[in-house]
Amino acid sequence: MDAEHSTNLKTQAGQPQSHADADEEPVFEFLGKPDENIWIVTRRGDPRKEQYLASPSNPYGVFPDGSVYGDPAQSRRNVEAQRSLMSKHNQAYTVRNILNHENLLSIVGIMQYQVFTQCQAPEAEQDNVELLVWDFADAGNLSNLFRHYPVEDSSHYLPESLCWHVLRSMTRAVTWLHEGKRLVYQHEGDDPEDGFKQDWLTINTDWFSILHRAIEPKNIWFQHPRGTETYGQCKLGDLSKAAVTCHAVDGRNENKSNYPPKGSFGIALATKEGDKPLENTRQVLDSNVGIAAMDEGDCPYTVRDEIWSIGATVFTMMTGQAPSYCCERCGCSHIRFCKSDGCLERQAAAKGCDCLLGGCEHIPEGAKCHDSISHWPDCPPQHNCPEVSINIHSWLAQARYSTMLRTVIMELLSYDPNGPNAYNSRIFRMWQFADAIEEAYKEWKTETEDGRDYVDIEDDMARRLQVKPE
Repeated sequence: MDAEHSTNLKTQAGQPQSHADADEEPVFEFLGKPDENIWIVTRRGDPRKEQYLASPSNPYGVFPDGSVYGDPAQSRRNVEAQRSLMSKHNQAYTVRNILNHENLLSIVGIMQYQVFTQCQAPEAEQDNVELLVWDFADAGNLSNLFRHYPVEDSSHYLPESLCWHVLRSMTRAVTWLHEGKRLVYQHEGDDPEDGFKQDWLTINTDWFSILHRAIEPKNIWFQHPRGTETYGQCKLGDLSKAAVTCHAVDGRNENKSNYPPKGSFGIALATKEGDKPLENTRQVLDSNVGIAAMDEGDCPYTVRDEIWSIGATVFTMMTGQAPSYCCERCGCSHIRFCKSDGCLERQAAAKGCDCLLGGCEHIPEGAKCHDSISHWPDCPPQHNCPEVSINIHSWLAQARYSTMLRTVIMELLSYDPNGPNAYNSRIFRMWQFADAIEEAYKEWKTETEDGRDYVDIEDDMARRLQVKPE
């Protein structure tokens, strides 16, 4: 928008941009303007008045909660690149179909507004500005939650129900990006009173896998509840680092093994940062050599790294500790594991422990693993790094969370990209991994008091439909 239009500006909603599905395009109305070039809008005729954000600079320069950030010049360059992609190259419909999932900050429509100024001549041509309309994360992000609630007890930080909520939401989002599958609910019969079942539905039978590469608390956003559910939708945002790979997922063959074919050509692959050629990356992955000496941005990156990032995020929600294979202070790894695969829990089991929660009476407070191992070089003393080593097994053994959640997070964090079994830990079918997490969640939901008290979005939906979930 030029300087002439920076004052005394009025807006008028226009019709959305036309494309193949123009007849189904929603029409939006303005509700308010929280900041420059940002509007709160709603669908015309929506009785709930669900709010969305509209901006000409989405997704650059505007946070999903409506606040503004970043370098204006860089934002303008990104905006122009986006406009070229979506208009000149006619990819608006494709981009919207990709960014269309309940656990992604999605584009929900396109609208236009007309700019008027007090000095504008009546015969002057109207200046139409195209806006993208996208999800409004009105409850902030996970980083804000960490800042607002300091850690008081490292054995139990945030509620377990919230941990499950983020875990399920992020695995569903990654499953969509990696395989184009979403979890849907279908009636088991023709009678509305019948129950419903969950199923992973393929939207596109020829999907090119996308790796997000930035799953971290600041990119995990929340909305306020819209019904009786305890928490509103949880959404993954900021796809500015995402990599669209050349790995095509055939959604028609569900009987393929979860193990990838031999060689790096059988999986979705990128470097951790940028868009560098993959020749060296494939060589590193196929030879299964150590990556500790590589620059972090050049390291191979697969969906297993996405899964690890989800696990690390939930681990932080449980303990307040943020594990990383590359410390922001010194670049070293501070992660360790128990060589005997969990000596504290083994010792507790030998005492007859079958407790639901970790950190029980069978595990002495402050107990430590004396046989820890790491496949990474030790942090040298000259680094003077204040970060302490995190033994994943020991921390989870003492965390006051259910066996179901601790087992799942241990599985997510068991991947060590520099370990001897890094190749065997790769995931070929993300939806099968996500489905296993759904099953663990169902066990927690039905077998624990906290789970039965927790109202999730499916519970709210079932009450609206007056049916009983499976």
